Amino acid sequence: MLVERGRVVKIQGDKVLVAVDKKDRSHCGSCSLCKKGADGLFFLEAVSKGEAKEGERVVVRIDDTALLKGVLFIYGLPLTGFIIGAVAAYFVDIFYLKVVIFLSVFTVFWYYGLKKGNEAGEKSLPEVIKEKENGYEREG
Repeated sequence: MLVERGRVVKIQGDKVLVAVDKKDRSHCGSCSLCKKGADGLFFLEAVSKGEAKEGERVVVRIDDTALLKGVLFIYGLPLTGFIIGAVAAYFVDIFYLKVVIFLSVFTVFWYYGLKKGNEAGEKSLPEVIKEKENGYEREG
């Protein structure tokens, strides 16, 4: 499990928007969970099953297996489409047909990977945990 700390900025029903405390901002963004906002802040949408209040400090727990699954869909399927498209285009003699075949295969795999990756991400949103002095406890 990955854990991020932050402050609740906005409440939207059972979801909350958390301004995440990032120490190392240089390598962040590869998972696409955090959205960069103004002044270099990062925001993370999470599910809140309890009484999280605006301004409250919270811990956000992220299921890393679901994160990995989403990343594999978003990056792996387009790469697979690129390879399959290149191999399929190799066997065609007409140049413009090569381009059409390659772009068609790549675009289909890219679109499907993006769609499935977003679905995987929506199914397993991060979960808010209340912060305590000596650790954290599950909210609700």
